[in-house]
Amino acid sequence: MEEKKAPNSGRQEGFIYLLKKLWVNFFVYNSYAFTVSMIFINFIIVSNIMWPGEDFHSSELGLIVGTGMYVMAISGILFGFLADRYSRIYLMSFTEIIFGIGVFLNGLVPEGLGLISFNFFLICNLIRSFSSGGFYPIIISYVNDSTEEKEKSQFFGMLQALFQLFQISGMIISAILFQNAFWRQFFWVTGVIFIAFGILIFFKGKEPKRASTQDELKHVLLDDDIKYDYKLNKETIKTTIIAPTNIIAFAEGIFTTIILMVPDFLLVAYIQSPPHNLSSFATSMYMVIFGLPGGLFGSLALAKLSDKLAKRNIKYRIYFIVFSIVTLFGLYILIFYLPIPNLSIEEGENLAIVFSLPVIWVIGLCAFFARAVVGIWNINQPPILQAINLPEAQGTVSSANQFLELIGSGTGPIIAGFLLIYFNQNYQITVTLVMGIGIFGGVLWLLATKWINKDIERVSDILKKRGSELSMKNKESKI
Repeated sequence: MEEKKAPNSGRQEGFIYLLKKLWVNFFVYNSYAFTVSMIFINFIIVSNIMWPGEDFHSSELGLIVGTGMYVMAISGILFGFLADRYSRIYLMSFTEIIFGIGVFLNGLVPEGLGLISFNFFLICNLIRSFSSGGFYPIIISYVNDSTEEKEKSQFFGMLQALFQLFQISGMIISAILFQNAFWRQFFWVTGVIFIAFGILIFFKGKEPKRASTQDELKHVLLDDDIKYDYKLNKETIKTTIIAPTNIIAFAEGIFTTIILMVPDFLLVAYIQSPPHNLSSFATSMYMVIFGLPGGLFGSLALAKLSDKLAKRNIKYRIYFIVFSIVTLFGLYILIFYLPIPNLSIEEGENLAIVFSLPVIWVIGLCAFFARAVVGIWNINQPPILQAINLPEAQGTVSSANQFLELIGSGTGPIIAGFLLIYFNQNYQITVTLVMGIGIFGGVLWLLATKWINKDIERVSDILKKRGSELSMKNKESKI
């Protein structure tokens, strides 16, 4: 009798293969990517939509961003719990449709009514945040059961590269439309597209068999009669989730995401506000020229180096993360202390003038490396968390980690917005104080090198034992 092969064995690997196999994940995550920067890149315009002719309302915009992050954090816990128990396809479809509705409704916001307009923007953002909070935990659970270990880093590299591509594409399109007063059309069209994506996922998406790609279980689970139906209990929570590496990953998320979130919030407002006055379109083009190549380089080229070294020891993934955190800290501090010339509004809209400034190219070089090292962080963290947790805990753990990361992401802009007011729009003092908090994330990750290999071995031993149990139960049922 011909022996059954493990999933994916002998199949073609690479970009196209993973894209076809995991298309539902790319649809969902890149919907979020396309809209994630539409508020950031248009801070000044959005502020003027609500309060025409007034100064930039940094605290109110900080609240929109911050409260959205808090809602994402809470909803992620809910969807992470559901992802470990129910169909990931149905959950993806539901969250994508709700996300599309939240985007569409934003196009109906009344303009120029101050707090009334602000409240409408806030509510629409909270709807989007509730649904998008479930995207990542659901994806983590889905990918853990549909990819081999050697494919995981390739997938996360592709996911991060496409995220950067769609984020910057959305940045450019929204900047052009917002700048020309077509912001409603941006929300309406993208909202309808996302709703259509959700419907397509519902009818065409395929649900993977849970735990079917784990090395210790995949040969046992080739039998269609055998299903992995283990659930978290007190013992597995104690021995795996409440393990040193998980605890450290949870704690560092609050600090690290401040570094990842605050610079975008502050940098865009800094270069677009008087006296610098760079337009939102010039800012988005700046990100295309410098940020996009850096993001792609970090997500694809440096991903291969991460994989190569991680094969020797998974600790190298931690070293990459620490390098990413420290480098981001130094680069963004440098950017805010560079002398950016004062421009009129007309000069800030003129790309020829903007890109003739030497300091813009220096900032661009910093942005290139900043985007590259962000990619390193995003690629190396998910494989670590997947390796130290059981299949039935993937959604729960990723949502718990996301919860704390989003608390940091939400707290950063809120603190930054109020500090900016307190220090009378002094961006240099504000960014130094807020980002100084984030450097503790790197210190915490270094501590994880002491326990990570033991935590991985513990999970592997549990899965080997379960593989034997499932095989034995199947033999007994056929006697």
